[in-house]
Amino acid sequence: MPQTTQKLRLGALIALVVGSMIGGGIFSLPQNMAASADVGAVLIGWAITAVGMLTLAFVFQTLANRKPDLDGGVYAYAKAGFGDYMGFSSAWGYWISAWLGNVGYFVLLFSTLGYFFPVFGQGNTPVAIACASVLLWAVHFLVLRGIKEAAFINLLTTVAKIVPLVMFIVIAAVAFKADIFTRDIWGRGNPNFGGVMDQVRN
Repeated sequence: MPQTTQKLRLGALIALVVGSMIGGGIFSLPQNMAASADVGAVLIGWAITAVGMLTLAFVFQTLANRKPDLDGGVYAYAKAGFGDYMGFSSAWGYWISAWLGNVGYFVLLFSTLGYFFPVFGQGNTPVAIACASVLLWAVHFLVLRGIKEAAFINLLTTVAKIVPLVMFIVIAAVAFKADIFTRDIWGRGNPNFGGVMDQVRN
């Protein structure tokens, strides 16, 4: 029996890439950064991160250009370069990061809902864990139904990630006040922050 190839449309592929790039951290990290650094140090930290991410992207671009026959991602590159053990370790590490990421998403989701519904607490109450488990298994069974259903779920979650970010950018642009933004850009007014490089590390 001939196999039928299922293909995704361009929009679904774009949503897959964007959705995998935008993690839960983008919603929770700003409060953590604001608690330990001021604007100047945060901008330096972002610049360092941007250089690191671009470097990583260029590494994968170079690998894809030099070894087009390896189409299994990180696992294939690690196995071809360093053997079976490193290939297995990279696949194992990627798998662990994926399910830890899912746990992080659901804790963030239910801790946010906990602001409105105290029964969810910080996202780690028994009710929050039970609801997160139900949601996770529901997504799992939808993905098992096929690539089209998985792509649709990914499209919905990507839209759910992008809409709040766009809204925040618009609101921040409208409410932006340069004098407040630059009032203490290096955090010298807060002795708890320490020097600029301490803030960048934090």
